[in-house]
Amino acid sequence: MLKVKTENSAGNVIAVMFPAETLQSLGISGGDEVDVTATDDGLILRPVNQKDSDIEKATEKVFSRWDKVFTELAKGTEADK
Repeated sequence: MLKVKTENSAGNVIAVMFPAETLQSLGISGGDEVDVTATDDGLILRPVNQKDSDIEKATEKVFSRWDKVFTELAKGTEADK
């Protein structure tokens, strides 16, 4: 059973409460960070661990540094057009 809490103090947040068994089966406990990905027909929940966070930071650093290069590569060459 899934309960949705719609009362909140911020006015722009809705909290979703999951049964403890569901969270335990995902390896999620109180206070954990959770990555939520929306799909066409649902949500994917997964706990964020330090390793994932480090990889995300490194990826962001590379993409921010080389953004212009990646943008130009994505445009392709004249021969591709």
